[in-house]
Amino acid sequence: MLSDRPKKEESRAAQYMRELISRQVKSNQLSRAGSLADSAVLRRKGRLKEQDPFIEFIVDLFKTHETDEALAKTERWVADALSLPVSKRRFSNIYRQVPKLGFIFHPLPLSKALAEYDEFCALTKRRYVRPNFAEVRHIINIAQVHASAKDVKLVTFDADGTLYADGKHFEEDNQMIDKIQQLMEIGVHVAIVTAAGYPDDAKRFENRLRGLLDAFEANQLTEEVRRRFHVMGGECNYLLEVNDKFELEFIDCDVWRDGDPETRSLYWYAQPENKKKVETFLDRAQAFLTDEAEHLELDVDVMRKEYAVGVLPRTGTVYENLEELSIGAMIELSDAEVPYCAFNGGNDVFVDVGNKNIGLTTLMNYLGYSGHQTLHVGDRFTSTGNDSRVRDACSILWVASPDETTFFMRLLYRDIVNMRVL
Repeated sequence: MLSDRPKKEESRAAQYMRELISRQVKSNQLSRAGSLADSAVLRRKGRLKEQDPFIEFIVDLFKTHETDEALAKTERWVADALSLPVSKRRFSNIYRQVPKLGFIFHPLPLSKALAEYDEFCALTKRRYVRPNFAEVRHIINIAQVHASAKDVKLVTFDADGTLYADGKHFEEDNQMIDKIQQLMEIGVHVAIVTAAGYPDDAKRFENRLRGLLDAFEANQLTEEVRRRFHVMGGECNYLLEVNDKFELEFIDCDVWRDGDPETRSLYWYAQPENKKKVETFLDRAQAFLTDEAEHLELDVDVMRKEYAVGVLPRTGTVYENLEELSIGAMIELSDAEVPYCAFNGGNDVFVDVGNKNIGLTTLMNYLGYSGHQTLHVGDRFTSTGNDSRVRDACSILWVASPDETTFFMRLLYRDIVNMRVL
């Protein structure tokens, strides 16, 4: 018999989450209840569950604590750490237990986030099935959105797997088009920070963002709003903006990279006198990738660029072999003088000169923002993902799909608007 008790109004987070799960069930053609576990993601990105020490720490707490107790205790420990000088945070309780936690810029309202999430998932009412990795990831993300909304001035996004599906482009029906424009219109800068790098070829960047740029033109964004959008390509090596024709064009390196002595020092490798060092490094990386691919019996194509080299399997392979290649490259190149990022892209393995930490730091300096004012959204924060390096530069949201990105940006936009109204 159905209860006749009045149903209390759901929070916006619970409403959005219900829509998110419905979309995932529909897109995966499931004939059963949808799960908040990362099962669909795991098929695409390997052992996601095993690669975040903070989330794993919280999951382990559930063995000895009730769900709400574990989140409340973690929230308190994070606040205690943030109350200490930066130089002494490593001695705090949370950092002693999770040494690889990374830098945290805000207190995280985990109990509030749990209460919102609980409306949809009833986590605290479950007796036998404790919250899984994905559910904890969602709760941390909700808490981070609430924490960042007050100060955020710059939101940056990875591209593949975050704004659109892997290997796809920005289509005109992408849900994130409206969300990006909404953020820009309320004064938030938006940037796409991607590994894709096409030196001297802005059209190739445009092709990947065609639907977004067409929307900018269709809505005739003002110059003021338009200037709140940038693309950082090649991890950190190319910066583009939107011109008055709604086309992408490169910003001269003298303006964004070489004008500031501190920033210029990050790009020492890009100076003409160091070109030979970069070429030698890429030769070494290419030799390892091709030799290791042969060892693993992978038939690959090699792609060499100005600041990157990668291998792309010609035939299907398993994710674990790509992990082997990327981890092996990290170890092989660990003594390199040139800053780099070796990562598993899901369908390929690349070694890039530079990394997203340099890119985010440079972009923040160029726009005049700091880490607590910046939020990076990405899908590859695993040990072999190229988003992981930004953890110490700014706050992060770890998403598993473009649908999740849309979900969290809806929350962020609503939080920002509500704070301004109040």
